[in-house]
Amino acid sequence: MYLRIINDTITYPYTIEQLKLDNPNVSFPENLSNDILIEWGVNLVTPTPKPNDYTKNITEGTPTLSGDSYIQVWNQSNASTDEINSRIENQWIEIRNLRDSLLAESDWTNLADSPQASNNDWKVYRQALRDITNQSDPFNITWPVKP
Repeated sequence: MYLRIINDTITYPYTIEQLKLDNPNVSFPENLSNDILIEWGVNLVTPTPKPNDYTKNITEGTPTLSGDSYIQVWNQSNASTDEINSRIENQWIEIRNLRDSLLAESDWTNLADSPQASNNDWKVYRQALRDITNQSDPFNITWPVKP
């Protein structure tokens, strides 16, 4: 990830490909060093993890200078009740889909001729999967361990 500063104007995000397109009459070396990039106003941006909070609206901001390097910035604002409820419902849909897939993968344990048909560990596991939606927080699910 890069940004470019020309006349105190920051362009972000910016790419090496864009630098070459912006300067078609320049023959850049195949591998551009940091020194060459800086000469052209291009700076590397150090990525930071995107916050993971369903109660917030998160957008990427303009990187900030910290010491001698630019750091990726995330802007956060409170989500509306409707947005939060929608995110919770969508997460429950994902949880149910994964749960249904895990149940389908273990259906073979219920076949009469399966060697696992009488194995109580599989029955407990499958019941725990069916009970997964009894948990209160779809963003913090405790999944049962497959036997």
